[in-house]
Amino acid sequence: MGHTVTSQRHMIDIVLSELASYGKALRKEDRRVYEDMLKETMEYVGAISYTSSIDVWAMILLSILLQQQKRIKELEQKYEGVVD
Repeated sequence: MGHTVTSQRHMIDIVLSELASYGKALRKEDRRVYEDMLKETMEYVGAISYTSSIDVWAMILLSILLQQQKRIKELEQKYEGVVD
């Protein structure tokens, strides 16, 4: 008999499901922010799948950090435009 290899997409779904469970334990206002953060991670599913990493959760965290860094850069650019 052959072995079944779990697809990256399936692994991503498993990790996101576990993270969603954590979100249910958060206070309402925190939960909204948390759920939005996880939704944005879906923008990077292709890149996460491409890595074929067994540490899918780490790739999800990197995706969240990337999204946050993009927001910081955008705010910095807006701030520089106001200050100048």
